[in-house]
Amino acid sequence: MFQFKRTLSVGAIATSLTMITGGVWAAEKPTIQIAILLDSSNSMDGLIDQTRRQLWTVVNALTDVRKDGEIPDLEVALYHYGNDSLPPDEGFNRQLTDFTAELDGVSEALFTIRTNGGQEYSGWVIQDAINQLNWDSDPEDFRTIFIAGNEPFDQGSVNWAEAVNLAKNQDVLVNTIYCGNAESRERDLWAAGAELGDGANFNIDQNRAVVIQPSPYDAEIRRLNDELNQTYLPYGSLGEQGLERQLVQDANAGAAIVTRGISKSSAYYRNSSWDLVDAIAEAEVSLETLAETALPEELQGLSLAEQEAYIANTQAEREQIQAQIRDLTAQREAYLSSLPTDEDAKDTLDYVMIQALRSQLARKGFVLPR
Repeated sequence: MFQFKRTLSVGAIATSLTMITGGVWAAEKPTIQIAILLDSSNSMDGLIDQTRRQLWTVVNALTDVRKDGEIPDLEVALYHYGNDSLPPDEGFNRQLTDFTAELDGVSEALFTIRTNGGQEYSGWVIQDAINQLNWDSDPEDFRTIFIAGNEPFDQGSVNWAEAVNLAKNQDVLVNTIYCGNAESRERDLWAAGAELGDGANFNIDQNRAVVIQPSPYDAEIRRLNDELNQTYLPYGSLGEQGLERQLVQDANAGAAIVTRGISKSSAYYRNSSWDLVDAIAEAEVSLETLAETALPEELQGLSLAEQEAYIANTQAEREQIQAQIRDLTAQREAYLSSLPTDEDAKDTLDYVMIQALRSQLARKGFVLPR
């Protein structure tokens, strides 16, 4: 169900809100919330693999989106369903992450999915996603579900139309992605779900291998990604775990490390729960109140002024590396756009998600580049 935006610290409120005439607070940053619901039955290994590799491509497609001149916050949530290893009394589905801006956690969760069996209750998982996730309440923000699978859309005891209407009534678009024969009767019901949910319906080949088109700029982007990792300062109880997650997801990305590295140069790659640079920038913590033992080793024993200077220098170094990656990304995109178009690549998860998001975000007042 809808909930108000997460509680912010006093410092975060002070920096994220601006006082305007008459003592009224300006609205918080616009937000994009995307819930991804993946069928994880036996036949869906290809779908899971596409999502793992193409998550970063989808993120990169949104990096130039603006609303009212601002870069929106991006939050992603993840479910998997249709898996016999999950409890039947919970509809054979499981929430892997709530909405989070820390995309490494989403990537980590994707790599925990193991396909098994198959009782695919689409209505049930849509209903759970609406009722369980921390959906934003601002009517100006963008909220959507992408559900992907290949079994009849009307399986299970939860009526699919009631579940989709539940989403629709709370201004959550429902996009459906059918991973099967485009001409099948089953696909018709998936299309009906999208039509009722004011979303879009697509048909993809979930078994198409993910191909990352190489470019002359990839080696340098990979090198800069390694340099970028050195600018993260783990702090507090989650620090080392977060740093380890970052490195593991780099390794998990495989050939997609280039697109992941590009994502890490954007405003959508945020890690304030464990990285002190992000935490200070987002006013999540204060050096004045942070315990000495919670600080990174590099900052322990330094004066407050020295700590502030160290963090400022680290942030400046990070921004410089990110700018270099963005410059290379522009050159990479120009190079790739000069190559022949692979029409077969249009029936994969990333392509259809990007097409839907571009159209639907524009309808909600978000501005996208041409």
